[in-house]
Order: sequence, then C-alpha cells, then structure tokens
Amino acid sequence: MTNTYFEPGNDRLEEMIASISDGMLLENATSGMEDPKNWGIQCMVNIAREIKDGKLTGTIFSPVVLTGYVPDLLKSISMMSDRTELGGGGFCGKGYKEFVKVSDGGPYIKARIRLG
Repeated sequence: MTNTYFEPGNDRLEEMIASISDGMLLENATSGMEDPKNWGIQCMVNIAREIKDGKLTGTIFSPVVLTGYVPDLLKSISMMSDRTELGGGGFCGKGYKEFVKVSDGGPYIKARIRLG
C-alpha cells in the first residue's frame, strides 16, 4: 500500500488544541514503518509543539518517535480537523530494493499514542 488518507472532519485546529490539557501538536512526519502481522506502528516526526492547558507553550521537541498498536490508535481518535494538507515525494522500500513512490498528509487528528 502506498497511500492512505483520512477524510477531514468538522473540527477547527484551534478547538482541538484548546481541548488538550497536556499533549503535543505533531507536524512534519518524515518516516515510518508498520508491522502488518502484529499491528504495530512507528513514525518519526520533526516537530512536536508542547500543549499545556489548551495552549501552545512555545516549547518544541525534535525529533520525536511515535509508537503504538494501530487498533488502539484508531479507537482513540476523538477529533479531526476540517482542513487537509497533502504532500508527496517520498519512497517506501525494503533496504536497497522494492522502492514504491508514496505520499503523505491528511487532516490533523486528535488521538493518543506513545511518544519517545
């Protein structure tokens, strides 16, 4: 599979941030991998903006790794932004072979996942 996208929701990004007491706004995903047998997922993100009491604090962490169990992540989605951004230009492959062109993007999603 090369491209999977979520349709936009009805929530404004500002409302989503305001609804979070302690979390991160993740932006600029750079890479990832999944384990289809065990439903694991791992992604790298360049920018994680800290949210405290519904406001961005100005603190930025970089890079950040997300990891989790796909069914738990999908069940935890509680809000989706009304805007979508799509990009492209990447590749997926196994080491040095089997490269497939991929793209990424979608709406902002409010969900729970482990960060490291």
